[in-house]
Amino acid sequence: MSARRGVALLAALWLVVAIAAVALQFSLEAHERRQLGIDASERGVQRGLALGALAATQARLEQALRAAPAGSNAIIAGLRATDPWLDADSVYSGDVMVDSTPVSVVAADLGEKLNINNLNENEIQTFFTFLLQDYTKSTQLAQSIMDWRDPDSIPRPSGAERDAYIRAGMLALPTNAPFRDIDELRNVMGMTPDIYAQAAPYLTTHGDALINLNTAPVPVLRVLPGMTDATINLILQMRSQGRRIQSVSQVLPGATDRRRRVAGQLATPQALNALQARATTQTTWIELTILARVGPQAPPTKLVAVVRQNADRTTYVDSMIW
Repeated sequence: MSARRGVALLAALWLVVAIAAVALQFSLEAHERRQLGIDASERGVQRGLALGALAATQARLEQALRAAPAGSNAIIAGLRATDPWLDADSVYSGDVMVDSTPVSVVAADLGEKLNINNLNENEIQTFFTFLLQDYTKSTQLAQSIMDWRDPDSIPRPSGAERDAYIRAGMLALPTNAPFRDIDELRNVMGMTPDIYAQAAPYLTTHGDALINLNTAPVPVLRVLPGMTDATINLILQMRSQGRRIQSVSQVLPGATDRRRRVAGQLATPQALNALQARATTQTTWIELTILARVGPQAPPTKLVAVVRQNADRTTYVDSMIW
């Protein structure tokens, strides 16, 4: 009788353990599903907040295009009448409140950056030569970037295609397509973290590739056609004096303009046309980087949007990347 009781007790204990294990498994799965549900809900909320911040910022940008500039400073008001999105980097950057939640917005004038997908080999080399002061390294980088972008698999003399990356044991291989994001430049043969840190602030993959003569930094201006030291010095001098460049011909007068000279020589109409095709004097494209977070533990939702002006002084969201 006692043996039977022992077996029964042991079976009961095993049954209790089995029930507890099943209950624990259900509890863990329920907790996991609950967490997944919370994460999905937070992502949805953050996505909505990011879109709300985009809409609010776009409304401010459009209002600036339509409304007369205001302010006590007559000089700034006059400049904004010419360029309504003047100083977009500071004016439209900061926290935007959406449903009582702060959403971070960082604005950047794309006229201050070079579109890496629109530069030719010589322009890329000019940029890196000015930045690094190393012609050999700049040649290697320019040709490697072009090899990464072009559709073929034939390497340039100082460049690199798929086979070179495999031999070097690199995990990322050339896509033979335009760069999707500037971060992709990190994977290019010869691109070191230090070089990338120097170059990235001047580069983008968005916008129409027009450079704003009133705001672009010197490494960006250097790439433009006809940009001699004298021309760049003239641009910087006009900026330092608070004078706004109203047209490209102010810094590179045409050959028919006998009254104005650059470095003692008249510019040719061809040089003027080449610069006019690549430069602007207004802020027409703005990149917005928006970060939304609903809790300290939640990973933020990032939205990158490009807003441009239309001819009728309205705005258009050209692209969005999540």
